[in-house]
Amino acid sequence: QVTVFQPSKGSLEVAMFDVKTARSFLKRSEMPNLQLRDFRIGGIVTIHSRQLKVVGYKDARTEQALGVHHSGVCVLTVPSMFMQVGQLVDRLETAGLRLARMRLVNCGGPVFAMQISGENVENKWRSIQASLEPGCVQQIDNSELESYFDRSRFPCTAAFDNCSLCVVRPHAVREGGVGLVLKEIMASGLEVSAAEMLHLDRAHAMEFLEVYKGVLPYYADLVDGFCAGPLVALEVRSQTGVCEKLRDLCGPHDVDMARYLRPQSFRAKLGKDNAQNGVHSTDLEDDGEREVSYIFNTLCK
Repeated sequence: QVTVFQPSKGSLEVAMFDVKTARSFLKRSEMPNLQLRDFRIGGIVTIHSRQLKVVGYKDARTEQALGVHHSGVCVLTVPSMFMQVGQLVDRLETAGLRLARMRLVNCGGPVFAMQISGENVENKWRSIQASLEPGCVQQIDNSELESYFDRSRFPCTAAFDNCSLCVVRPHAVREGGVGLVLKEIMASGLEVSAAEMLHLDRAHAMEFLEVYKGVLPYYADLVDGFCAGPLVALEVRSQTGVCEKLRDLCGPHDVDMARYLRPQSFRAKLGKDNAQNGVHSTDLEDDGEREVSYIFNTLCK
């Protein structure tokens, strides 16, 4: 049982109680990487490297307090809107809304199926929708949205060739960086050929990042950050030099260096420190297909 405290200032605090033994498991502690919106039913929160699934709220007061963060609007873009999806997501995030689910599918062309959440989400969405070209984004109900996440009906769109992997890290997803990344990648002339929002467990995060073990002194923090919440994975393609082109957009791995040398790069804008530097991108051309396959073929089944 987890109790969440919201002080008038500072980070959220949590305490944990073991119901089976009727003993305190964790005393009230600050959790700077958690927000109230993380505690949605069915979601996973990470507390001191432990991944816990939220299965319910203890009382009506808690449900009412957290429900405003988790009411959602489901939308589907039309194929002609594809190149403007980054701008759309950026506007949603600027309005204080966040992506709860997202997937790129082929439905008469490339379309994004998304669930948007946040406080006052319906009014904010109506305001944004009113400024869009009529018919470019459809609002659908939750049951229809589920059909677009049925991989037997809508298979993964990844091509697995001439590709690189871009991952918007969980902290950057939480802080509203997905729109920026989509917008800049598409504006650069690179192709976004697959997109999935997923939450890695610790074992999969460790396996994916194993190449950095013993190389980066903050490897453990890298793993913690990678499974701390939902991330957005993108297959990015180009006929030539895709890894180099994507790395150029991302900027230096070191955040301070990125801010100094490449202030317009993703890591300069979204990075907090070297373990939470905003985005992951494939380092070497030879690794592109392997990394894309691990995410879109092994994990997204």
